[in-house]
Amino acid sequence: MPLVSSFSYYGEMTAERVKSDVRDTYEQGTARLKARTLSRLRILAELPRARWHEGYFKKLSGPCDGLWEIRFEADNVQQRPLGFNVTDNEFIILFWAREKGGKFVPKKSCEIALARKAEVLSNGNLKHALWLALE
Repeated sequence: MPLVSSFSYYGEMTAERVKSDVRDTYEQGTARLKARTLSRLRILAELPRARWHEGYFKKLSGPCDGLWEIRFEADNVQQRPLGFNVTDNEFIILFWAREKGGKFVPKKSCEIALARKAEVLSNGNLKHALWLALE
């Protein structure tokens, strides 16, 4: 199936590479975390944004208004990468949160992601193409 949605991630450029806790979380994660992440992103990439549903993806409200979470479980932990749609076809992952007891860990997950969203909107150099092959 052709990909209709794409992903990017937040990261700051250093002399050697893009510094990103999103990428670091993935790369330092277990094989299960990597497999579940890749599976979820592949599923979403094959669907138009209008068909992303709450089992996979959820709009947040309250102090997290303006953000969405990608939803999946890995290693007995609810993984919740936070981000927003830059365009109708592109979602940027801003911060990798986890959920425990119905609350984000760390507590400031939304605050961090919202600050990064503002940064990305004012500085496109903080947005990078996803390093994972989804096809």
